[in-house]
Amino acid sequence: MGPTGPARAFEEAGSRGRKFRPALFLLVFAAVYTLLHFAYFALPDRLLRDQVHYYGIVLPAAEIVNLVAPREAVYAAHGALKSSNASLRIVRGCDGAGVAFLLVAAVSASAARLKYKLLGILGAALLTYALNELRVVGLYFVVAYRDGWFSPLHNYFVPIFIILAGSVFFLCWSAWAREAEARST
Repeated sequence: MGPTGPARAFEEAGSRGRKFRPALFLLVFAAVYTLLHFAYFALPDRLLRDQVHYYGIVLPAAEIVNLVAPREAVYAAHGALKSSNASLRIVRGCDGAGVAFLLVAAVSASAARLKYKLLGILGAALLTYALNELRVVGLYFVVAYRDGWFSPLHNYFVPIFIILAGSVFFLCWSAWAREAEARST
């Protein structure tokens, strides 16, 4: 008897004869991740800070903090969440891009059909964005009220949680894509 559930998704991707090929998976995974990584680091810091981080991460995070804790009076300022209690800068690498790139590369390298890959990429992007916004909001409160906790949470515990959540997403998506392909044939 072979593997079941998510583990089976690694072995085959549907009933059309597409099987998991480890070497091809690793090659495509590495190529997609490398391409995304180089494109990300080609973005000028100013564009990333003043446009992507400000409008995509910092401004929404300030709104969330002010929604749940209006007395914080947090405002967004050039890549940072600021208040009278704390200042939290968002810099390159603190935007969830690394985990998003890992998930996009893994989904892209899978043996699933294009429509399932596109849905997987969309799901990966949404999950990564939501988790990163929660991370930024949570870290703001840590900086404001438990500054000594910032380093271990920021450097170890939260990234490990996000990577684990991404791994679970990939396993669930893989199983779903395989089952969806099997039903469609």
